[in-house]
Amino acid sequence: MELRRKGEGATRKPPAPNTPTVTVLFGGEEGGPDVGVVRVAIPAGAGMPEHDHGGSDVVLLPQVGGVEISDGSGTITVGVGDAALIRKDERVSLRNPGGEVAEVLVAAGPPAFLTSIRAWPEPTD
Repeated sequence: MELRRKGEGATRKPPAPNTPTVTVLFGGEEGGPDVGVVRVAIPAGAGMPEHDHGGSDVVLLPQVGGVEISDGSGTITVGVGDAALIRKDERVSLRNPGGEVAEVLVAAGPPAFLTSIRAWPEPTD
């Protein structure tokens, strides 16, 4: 059994402007678990451009605020208490339309996507 408390984990930032900060809690390392979990902090108005999840199905669970997820054919709004499933073959973009930082837990299985997140640079701000 393992525990990660808020503030613990490997923190990374996608190499693009106006993007979230991602903290890897579990997964994405050699010999790691078969599922990965990250905490994503998305500043107001920020987001992620269209992307896929590198062979992982992911579930997004907002903890604070909400996010809009678009897949080219539509947009859904996911808030606290909701869950969104994005399958490994889907390309999506994500945006925080709110006025405050949104916090989202993301589970990925298998955790292949987290391997790429671990390769992102550490935040400089």
